[in-house]
Amino acid sequence: MKIGRKLLKWWLVFCLTLLGFGTLYYFNMHSQLYHADVTKLSFLIIVIFIFTSVWIGRKTYDLEATSVIDDKIDVGWFIAESCLALGMVGTVTGFLYMLGTAFENIDITNAQTLQDALASMAKGMSTALYTTLTGLIASLIIKVQLVNYEVGELVD
Repeated sequence: MKIGRKLLKWWLVFCLTLLGFGTLYYFNMHSQLYHADVTKLSFLIIVIFIFTSVWIGRKTYDLEATSVIDDKIDVGWFIAESCLALGMVGTVTGFLYMLGTAFENIDITNAQTLQDALASMAKGMSTALYTTLTGLIASLIIKVQLVNYEVGELVD
């Protein structure tokens, strides 16, 4: 079977994504993400993203053979929006963590309690920002793959 443009475009996006993951691993960002995200929702988003990307790749491969767009591809759009929503849930959770734990045992006359409050606030803020970023990036890349699947003509 001749490999079509859609499959090659999907493969390019997938390989660039793998290169991005490799770069993040090289710079130890996975460890930083693990310690910064108290909810660990970022890792759930990443797992969903990987499985969805492989699923879209399989659908693209099948499309090259049959030239018929699968009706179940709408599930991919739902998953892309779900990654975005999970990122927002992490954002809200991070803000709640930041505001809920920061001021529990604060004593304004003690500098150590102020430092502890700031450290707790930083942990909540990092959770909020990392989950948002992970959800946005995963959603965007899934949507790029889905647009590649749905738009354009098949070239034999």
